[in-house]
Order: sequence, then C-alpha cells, then structure tokens
Amino acid sequence: MNKQFNIICVLILSFTLSGCGAVMAGKRSVSRGDASVLVVGKTREVVEAELGAPDMVCKIEDGKTKVVYRMDPAAHSRGGRNAAVAGHVVADILTLGLWEVVATPVELAAQDEIHNFNVVYNSNNIIESVEVLK
Repeated sequence: MNKQFNIICVLILSFTLSGCGAVMAGKRSVSRGDASVLVVGKTREVVEAELGAPDMVCKIEDGKTKVVYRMDPAAHSRGGRNAAVAGHVVADILTLGLWEVVATPVELAAQDEIHNFNVVYNSNNIIESVEVLK
C-alpha cells in the first residue's frame, strides 16, 4: 500500500511539473538582430535594416533624433528557441516529467535580460552616440 502511494505521488508530481521548462523556453525573446551595428558612424538605414524600427523615437535639438531599441543582446534565433522547446518536451517525455527538476532552474537562470540601447542620430541620420542601459 505504501509503495503504491509513493508511485502515485511521484507520477502526480512529475506530471504537475511537466512542461514548465518548455513553456519558459518558449517565452524567451527571439533575437531582434545583431546589436553590434550600433556604433558611431553607422547610418540609420543600416541599423534599421538589421534591427527593425526603434521602440521609441523623439526629436531633440539641432535636428538630432534620439531613438531607443529594446532587446536582449544574447537572445537566440527563432529556430534556436524552438529547438530548446523541443528538447525540453522530448526530455520530459523520456523521463516522465522528472526532467523538470533540472529544466526549471536552468530556465530561471537563463531569463531574458532586456537592455535599452539609446541612440542619438545627427541631422544626417548617422549615429552620433550610443548608450546601453541595463
């Protein structure tokens, strides 16, 4: 009787935990592009071709424009994120959910770290300064 109870408890616990790591991996941000294009002298056209439209734009003095790009510079590609989710699902199935004991802390440690990249373009849309705020 006691052995059956323990088995039932383990199964309930494993199916309760199952999927947390996969869900957390699926919610991680996808790479927006290569932040290394944000250097003084690059044109706005080149930057936006790589990163897309900025998250915020405001005009400042002397015809300059301040823009903000919000992103995780260490984010994975969409394929990389999907592969991580698939790996978690397969490991969950093969271990009857016990993989979550490892996966959940790993995913918690690898959470997104969103940075604000504050960029000032001069009147010719060339980067004048870049400031990274964590």
